[in-house]
Amino acid sequence: MNQAENRPSVALYVNDLAASLTFYTTILGFTTTRTDTTQDWAIVRDNDGDTMLLITSAVQDPKSLLTETHMIFHPGATLGFFSKDLVASREKWLSHGLDMHALQEITTPLGDPALMVRDPNGYMLRFVTPRQRTPEEIMALYAHGPQTLEEALTNLTPSDLDLVQETGEWTIRQLVHHIVDGDDLWVHAAKAALANSGCQYRHDWYTFDNASAVTLDYAGRAIEPALMLFQANHAHMLQLLGHLPDAMERSIIFAWPGQEPFKLTVENILLSQVIHVASHCEDIHHFRSAQQ
Repeated sequence: MNQAENRPSVALYVNDLAASLTFYTTILGFTTTRTDTTQDWAIVRDNDGDTMLLITSAVQDPKSLLTETHMIFHPGATLGFFSKDLVASREKWLSHGLDMHALQEITTPLGDPALMVRDPNGYMLRFVTPRQRTPEEIMALYAHGPQTLEEALTNLTPSDLDLVQETGEWTIRQLVHHIVDGDDLWVHAAKAALANSGCQYRHDWYTFDNASAVTLDYAGRAIEPALMLFQANHAHMLQLLGHLPDAMERSIIFAWPGQEPFKLTVENILLSQVIHVASHCEDIHHFRSAQQ
């Protein structure tokens, strides 16, 4: 791939590239933007305009095909997509050959309607139509975040935090640190927007590949200080939001390394964190149910 070309920031390992391309393009309606001559990888674009790399195990250096900041997924992972019309999408996919057993109607932890689709490799693709929410509703959901996390952790012992459901998956302890670090990361972005709306903002130290989970020792640290930080950040941010006029409309111009900058409002930032916390707390509940 030419260095000047736009690269995807997401890669999926697939077992059969041809079958995966048929699934994503013929059934789901994604488009192919580039395929190599030996059929070891391909780039597809979803209906929202985002690209992802499909790779086989024959690709020796997938990072060379991706943006500097990227994520590489393996079968079994769940990926999220936006859908403007779930009913129309469902009908189209079934008419294009999707097996009904690979399709499930669900509701997200925040009550948004969604369709879960299993791809031929075992990936779970969640297509969501988010409900329109007022700034006040988003603030209320954000304010509830610490309680949501606390409820997910109720009655867990220190040893429970380190249980592993499958090899390679994160423990609950690691998930908690991930939730809190993500929240803390974006609190600073929101404060930049509140303090100097329209400013440029980056946080290049954080990468999509979750390398900080190792460098910051998510697996070995107690969660209590992280939970106190989570509570304090939410209280501090809610005070700012209630004190400053037009707080939710203030914004930053944000850019990931190697990608074009784009506008993010405080409302966008808080909603993304509300979704992030709710999603991972759901993971914790599922993990706990599986252990019973």
